[in-house]
Amino acid sequence: MHLSKLDVLQVRNLKSVQIACHPGANIIYGANGSGKTSLLESIYLLGRGRSFKHRDLRVVVNNDADELVVSARIERPTSGTSHQLGIKRTTKGRFEARLDGNSLQSAVQLVEELPLQLIDAHSFTLLEGGALQRRQFLDWGVFHVEHEYRALWRRFQKALKQRNQLLRHGRMDEDSLRVWTAELVPLAEQVTEYRRRYLAELISDVRELALVFEGLGELELDYYQGWSDQADLADVFKSDRARDLAVGATNHGAHKADIRIKVDGVAAADRLSRGQTKLLVYALKLAQATHYRKRVGQSCLFLLDDLPAELDYEHRAQVVRCLNNLDSQYFMTGVDKKDFELLVDGMACQMFHMEHGVASEG
Repeated sequence: MHLSKLDVLQVRNLKSVQIACHPGANIIYGANGSGKTSLLESIYLLGRGRSFKHRDLRVVVNNDADELVVSARIERPTSGTSHQLGIKRTTKGRFEARLDGNSLQSAVQLVEELPLQLIDAHSFTLLEGGALQRRQFLDWGVFHVEHEYRALWRRFQKALKQRNQLLRHGRMDEDSLRVWTAELVPLAEQVTEYRRRYLAELISDVRELALVFEGLGELELDYYQGWSDQADLADVFKSDRARDLAVGATNHGAHKADIRIKVDGVAAADRLSRGQTKLLVYALKLAQATHYRKRVGQSCLFLLDDLPAELDYEHRAQVVRCLNNLDSQYFMTGVDKKDFELLVDGMACQMFHMEHGVASEG
């Protein structure tokens, strides 16, 4: 799967940008503030319906406009099909998405059509940040390879939201709390089972990718399900009742899950240097893409923001080789064209120079 053409209107300083994309490597270079990251952000908007930089999309729309539009032609060589995907966001909060002219009901459908991986300066919180980032990493993988998981996740989120709303009420409806607790328990257990199965499959790909980047040691990915492995979740909710009421939230469950990433038996965040942490994040993301390709039969798209600033030349070359082996389309940004010339020497690619929000080839 790859984008053959990208059209961007009114995304930050990108008033009108149209580019023909290479099915493999696409390199975007230029001075800081020229619009490089905004181009990646536009692709992310198309695949997620939101920005990776700001929750408030009003700041993403160009100051002189009241809406942004991003559209692209998606090629699927495995099926021999081509589709037009587009989104529109307005400063008043209106969202529209269309596939081949037909309206999509939610941003979830965008994720299905355009699976993408982002690696930027904030991606390294996957190891150093809280559990939320690791749950999102895990759920990205499960969502894309297990179609039943999408509906299950929505039901789980609804039940959790309803239970938490009841817990926050001053005068609680005991019958309603019992109903939503009974609803939540099996959903949490099913979510947990999907995640465990996915992680068990992923670990072999993670270890193989880690071997590409020397010095990462023996990796372990242990899943914490959000409550004790030895306890029944229904019993946990009973024992947690007073605490849940006191804080107005459900303290245990699948929404509290985490992945404990270890290197040579020690927490990766404590064991690895800053440089090694970056390499491990690349290994984890590339492993996900490898697993996705095995299960689904197509490659996902990668957005790599400011690659030269994050990795030295040797490791950049290793990442590019991995992406090429996966037949992935990828968009890399950097300040200096020279940082990429040797990297892609003899390799088919497309280069774009960004200046004042305008993209030119070469």
